Amino acid sequence: MTGLVLMAMATSASADDVDGNLAPIDDWSLSIAPYAWAAGMKGTVASLPGLPPVGVDASFQDLLENLDIGIMVSTELRYRRWAAFSDILYINLSADADTPAGILFDNIDVDQETFIGTFAGAYRAFDDGGTFIDVMAGVRVWSVDTRLTLDGGLLADQEREHNENWLDPMIGAKARYQFGNGIFLNGVVQIGGFGAASDFFWDVFGGVGYQFNDSISAVAGYRHLEEDYERNGFVFDVEMSGPVLGAVIRF
Repeated sequence: MTGLVLMAMATSASADDVDGNLAPIDDWSLSIAPYAWAAGMKGTVASLPGLPPVGVDASFQDLLENLDIGIMVSTELRYRRWAAFSDILYINLSADADTPAGILFDNIDVDQETFIGTFAGAYRAFDDGGTFIDVMAGVRVWSVDTRLTLDGGLLADQEREHNENWLDPMIGAKARYQFGNGIFLNGVVQIGGFGAASDFFWDVFGGVGYQFNDSISAVAGYRHLEEDYERNGFVFDVEMSGPVLGAVIRF
């Protein structure tokens, strides 16, 4: 059950993954991009120190069955060759089940709130009007709050809660190739951790987009992320993959 709850993390996607409509280098712009990442998860997790790690192999459909609320949005502020962007993900996921025998406890409830934020700066190293390459550096912040409640039965009700926070340094690059007629390809590569918090993570995305006009575009593609974090009994060693769909509004 703990592993199923941690699937909330699988819907993370950064601003780079969905924003294929960046501003010309001679002007200010602000982009706002709601998105969704329909990812499954495989790996090993332990969200409550003291409990043994569990293996996870779950699909995106499993996540939807336990999702209470999900908010995913990214923003980018660009001036000429320089940009600052943020990506915010908040997920509240809950699950409950009756215990098999119902003697010591009748019911188990698990609730998890997950926040993932990416904050970075970028510099446009190459731009010929249709193709560009940006280099980037920043941080990725994780916060996972897990609460386990045991109700009823012979023993008194019990509740356990743990909040884990960590910050990973990150470097990467993103690129776009314009075919014409509004169609473009874009890709993103990010790596980080380097032992500062996570041992290492890597994050890649590739997709195709369509620019409807100067203000609105859309991107569809595929993303794969691997994260390896473990500290004081908390374990998050997983890989997450799935399709990404996003819309970008530029002002």
